Amino acid sequence: MKQTLIGFSLLLFAVIAISIFYGYPSMLQMLPQGSHIWRQSDCMAMTQNYQQFHLSFLQPATYNLQSTNGNVAGEFPLFYFIAAQFPNAALALRSIHSVIFLAGITSTYFIAFHFLQRRLLAAFCCIIMFTSPLLVFYGNNFLSDVPALSFAFIGWAIFLHAYKNEKVFWIWISFCCFTFAALLKASEAINFMIAFVFMVKTKKTESKFFIPYSLFLIPVAWYFYAKSYNLNNHDTYYFLSVFPVWKLSFYDIGLGIWRMIVSNSNNYFWRPTAVVLILSVWFLIKNWKKLNTDLRILIFASLGFTIMYIVFFFQKMIGHEYYYVPFFIFALFGIIGLLKVYNFYHAENVFAHTLIFLCLWINIFYCKIFVAEKLTLPLYNGYLSSNGMQTFLEENGVDKNKIIISLPDETPNKTLYQLKRKGYTEFNDYESILKNKKADFLIIEKSFTKQHQALEPYLNDSIGNFNGFVFYKLK
Repeated sequence: MKQTLIGFSLLLFAVIAISIFYGYPSMLQMLPQGSHIWRQSDCMAMTQNYQQFHLSFLQPATYNLQSTNGNVAGEFPLFYFIAAQFPNAALALRSIHSVIFLAGITSTYFIAFHFLQRRLLAAFCCIIMFTSPLLVFYGNNFLSDVPALSFAFIGWAIFLHAYKNEKVFWIWISFCCFTFAALLKASEAINFMIAFVFMVKTKKTESKFFIPYSLFLIPVAWYFYAKSYNLNNHDTYYFLSVFPVWKLSFYDIGLGIWRMIVSNSNNYFWRPTAVVLILSVWFLIKNWKKLNTDLRILIFASLGFTIMYIVFFFQKMIGHEYYYVPFFIFALFGIIGLLKVYNFYHAENVFAHTLIFLCLWINIFYCKIFVAEKLTLPLYNGYLSSNGMQTFLEENGVDKNKIIISLPDETPNKTLYQLKRKGYTEFNDYESILKNKKADFLIIEKSFTKQHQALEPYLNDSIGNFNGFVFYKLK
């Protein structure tokens, strides 16, 4: 017990040290920036709406008025709501997600140890998962994808121990984690399915093991509510459905496969590492019968349901690499299987152990560099979110109840959440909105007016200029 505690403490220290090396403390201070700033801004907008307009939990909204008063619902907004209770909502949300992610990453140690019974290899499994740029970037972020995966990891760590020892209470706790995972991201519902296959295949069919499945009704109820809420508020933006592969052209199918396997593959791990893992599958297949039954079931089931997830959400795989996050349930069990095979032949090979841990350092450095790169493009304009901008707006009559059009901005919420005003952007048909006088003010970057002559009739009543952004009164 003492050795286990010491080993886990060292691992926890290593995870925290690596997160500091990745720059997590400085990232916590950042507003949405980098890859998929569009989606990040939506999350931040929902958080700030809770804070700014004192909304109830079941009335989530963003700033863009493409729906009634901006009312929209997607993933379960629990952490958006909690972060909104803090003065610095962005810091709070990044911190909450980061803590959950680090808890999920450390949970992979216990999952690996359950099968490997080797602390060193279990630690290697944990740290290699922590070198994935996809997980590291979105783990300290505004999107709920990685926190959802982290709850799934925590759930599996609890489930495997509880199921082995038939501790029904802890099986309920594990299913609570799976429930949170599915609430945060519907795709994580595959963990319920994997667990179901596992239970059936291991022939523990007593009702006490299956009653916790009733918790699955909670995410079902939430997404039913979210779809109804969006329908009632005439939302056409939030995607709460499937877009299966058979609805796509052959070109798009090929593009999706190319993105997942080639062009976006550097998001999974350092490419040489990914190649080694893929080539090692041959040894996994060759030694398949040597693996214990439980691990074989989990590898097979997680692969099957991951493929099913890809089939039903294929269109999203083309342009959104964060949709690859659920792949890591299979990746985890697959890596454990590979390490199990490695242990058959190199259990006492000090040189081999040293080599793979040296390779970890290369992966850690790669992850740091790539995450820093993902943070750079695109960036937000700091003037829009400055205190000076808020003072300027208030002094010129653009109070927080006014409706604005913010240009340029191709996203629904990137500039609106910074300005903390409801309104419209290029995402909307802003020319029609101008003609129908649905906005009170137009906020526009100087260079944008030269490219769009259709705006000239509305550029008569200027109320001021703030660092290159000109404000016009529309009515």
